[in-house]
Amino acid sequence: AVLAACSVEAFTVPTTSTRRSTSSRSRLTTALNVFGPKQALAIEKAKNPAKFEATVEGLMSTKGLTRGQAEKRYGEFLIDPDGFALQAAEQERREKGYKDWVEQAVAKSDNPEATRKRIEEFTKRNQIKGTAIMVAFSAAVLSFSYANPYVPN
Repeated sequence: AVLAACSVEAFTVPTTSTRRSTSSRSRLTTALNVFGPKQALAIEKAKNPAKFEATVEGLMSTKGLTRGQAEKRYGEFLIDPDGFALQAAEQERREKGYKDWVEQAVAKSDNPEATRKRIEEFTKRNQIKGTAIMVAFSAAVLSFSYANPYVPN
């Protein structure tokens, strides 16, 4: 009964680009692109109608959306929760005028200086780790190449 609400074409991977433009930069979507928001809504509605209605009603009241807008938003969330959250965070940053996520995190923090210091330490530590991994891998490849030179027949 649930699958009857979905058309056969909905289960094919679209031939169009899988990139979404969320800002001046394009990023790949985290969605699988197997079916769309309408199909996800139909499945969710059939699976748990009470939760579906509560979610749509909640979106309508908290965000001031029409029923159609709330269903569309919920369907987009169901299809790609990670991408939806990333887009929402990016949109909030743009609306509030923050340059990037670091500036937003520092501004929202109770202790901005400690937050900035923690982010800088985290970034520096991970840059060092990434560099160490690349150096180790490069050394392993060079060592292997030296021990096993390619000799054409």
